[in-house]
Order: sequence, then C-alpha cells, then structure tokens
Amino acid sequence: MARIILALVLMCLVPFESLAAEVKMVFWYPGEAGTTEEAQPVLDEFTNYVSAKLKTAKLSGRYFNTADGGLSYIAKQKPQLAIISYPAWETNRSKLQGAEVWLATNPLPHGQRQESYLLVGRSPSPSPLPQGERAIAAGMTVFSSEPLNADFVKNVLGFLKLKEPKLQQTPQILQKLKAISEGAAAGAAILSPTEGATFKRMTAAWTRSLQVIGESRPVPTARVVLLSPLPKGAENLKHVLLELKNDAEAKDILNELRLTGFSEP
Repeated sequence: MARIILALVLMCLVPFESLAAEVKMVFWYPGEAGTTEEAQPVLDEFTNYVSAKLKTAKLSGRYFNTADGGLSYIAKQKPQLAIISYPAWETNRSKLQGAEVWLATNPLPHGQRQESYLLVGRSPSPSPLPQGERAIAAGMTVFSSEPLNADFVKNVLGFLKLKEPKLQQTPQILQKLKAISEGAAAGAAILSPTEGATFKRMTAAWTRSLQVIGESRPVPTARVVLLSPLPKGAENLKHVLLELKNDAEAKDILNELRLTGFSEP
C-alpha cells in the first residue's frame, strides 16, 4: 500500500508537459532564407501557442532549408508532421513512404491554396511569351533560389519546350536578377511566389531592364503532410490549425511565418 501511495504522489509531481503527447513537426523549405537556429525563436512561439490551445499535446518544430537537412531530420527524429514547400514535396514524396497531404498552407500575401511562379528575364530580349505559352528557350540558363529539377519545371510549372535545361540554384536570387538586368549574367530566373510578389513591388532602377517572360500554371502551396499517425491527445490538432486564421491573437505569429492560416487541401 505504501508503494502505491508513493507512486501516486510522484505522479502528481510530474509536470503536465511531460504527460502531454509529443508531436514533432518539421518546417522544410529548401532554398529559403535563414538558418535552423535563426528560425527557432519564431517556431517556438508558434508551437507554444498551438500547444496551449491543444492542452493535451505538446508541439515542437524545427526548420531546414536544404533537401538533405529535411530528409535527415525526418529519418532520424521521426516527426509526425511536416510543412513542406511544394517543390520539395513533389521531388521527395517517393522517399516519404505512407505520407499524406493533411492540410494546405495559406501564405501571404494572397492567402489562397494555389499560387504561381514567375519566369523573369531581361527586356526587350527575350520577348514576352504569347498568351498561354510558358516556353523557356533551349539552352537558356535558368536561375532559382529553390533546388528545382527539370521535371518539376517542365511538367508541374508548365514551362514547356525546355531542352537540355541549364538549371542553376543560387542563394542570392536578387543579386542574380540584378546581374541579368545589367547584362553581367545571361539567362532568366524562376521566382518563387514570394519572390515574385516582391519583384512586382520593387522600384529600383535596375528592375526596369527586366520583365515577366511567363507565369507558371497555378500550383498548390506548401503542403502540411502527416508523416505518421498522431499520438493520443493530439487528435484536435487539425481543428486548432484550421481555426488559427480566425484567431486575432495568432495573426502576428502567423505573419512571422508568412502565413494567413491553414485550410483543407
């Protein structure tokens, strides 16, 4: 009897957090800015807020901006959830056995479930594409901040007629655009939806030498992916995430993540 009483006393002394179900989440955006360490304070703010809403589960998150970093974390840490940029999801989904799309992100500034990439080059050559065409000239070097492959560029984004593509990832896409505008670099750039929105707002003199050559097909936004079943106590997580867009207190946190909220995919 004494042992039973002691065990009950010890259980009462255990903090609530240690009894709550743990849900690990990875934010995986290859080619995005910022390091894992720099992103952590923002992720902690987000996961702590969601955890407080859940009450029965503790959410934690880590950010990676390389393909290998995200894959390694998933393999070693076994997170249950991931927010994955759409190119990374399309490129790596075969490596994530059993994973399923759970929710869609609604990014700033549009807050929708689909968005487009822009193909930007120097004007007046190459000239804008005819309405409805998204062709990239054969042999053209195409820069991007994300590690895009030819299959994604041709068959998902719909930039057709790409022969022997010369795709080149660069961590300094704006500097590369400036070099293209000044004739110091030859080629064009595929801008992510966020970069495209930024480019359209830019007023620097050098941007006047650039133009949108083409716009991709609308593609889904970053996917919220369920990698493995959620632990008991976290069943309400989807509802909490869906309701964040209606939560005035969550707006600033979502803005830091460049989101307006989440929706059904």
